[in-house]
Amino acid sequence: MTIQLALMGFAEFVLHLTRMNPDMIYLHQDCGYINISYFKFDIDDQSGDLDANRPVPFRLTPNIAEFLTMTGVTGPLTASMVASARCLVQPQYKLPSFLRAILRDEYITWHKKKQEEMKPGVEPTDMDSEQLIAMVNKAVSAITTRLHNLATFDGAESRVSTLVAAANSHDNLCRMDPAWHPWL
Repeated sequence: MTIQLALMGFAEFVLHLTRMNPDMIYLHQDCGYINISYFKFDIDDQSGDLDANRPVPFRLTPNIAEFLTMTGVTGPLTASMVASARCLVQPQYKLPSFLRAILRDEYITWHKKKQEEMKPGVEPTDMDSEQLIAMVNKAVSAITTRLHNLATFDGAESRVSTLVAAANSHDNLCRMDPAWHPWL
């Protein structure tokens, strides 16, 4: 369960996914597997940028941290996040190419939704290709920057340790939306 939570938190932070609410988590009681439903890219409705300003980078509330124990949080959880980042960065699996294909569709959908909100009942126009390319490249750059930052590991210090501390900080959790249930 610790490793699966690490991978979910890693994906949420690196890919700029929507925040993980308790109603999105499905825990299989017979085996401990975790499923997360309806994650999507957290695109700002007005500007179209990926949302990067969140006080809590991923879900690691006090109850989850207590369940995983301090050893589980500082050991397998942190190590799994660093290992996942290194796996995606080191062998050069052409992740930016995959992200461009996925984000292209996301931005086209975002543009059509924005057009429909501005002019209801009118057929939405296609997005300018240069604008689409610029927005997708900006988003891919933001994701790859986060990925490279998490992949660096110098001895006992890593960016992941800072993220884990921020995710578990009571000062950050109290700034979250109450619907997020930061106490669970």
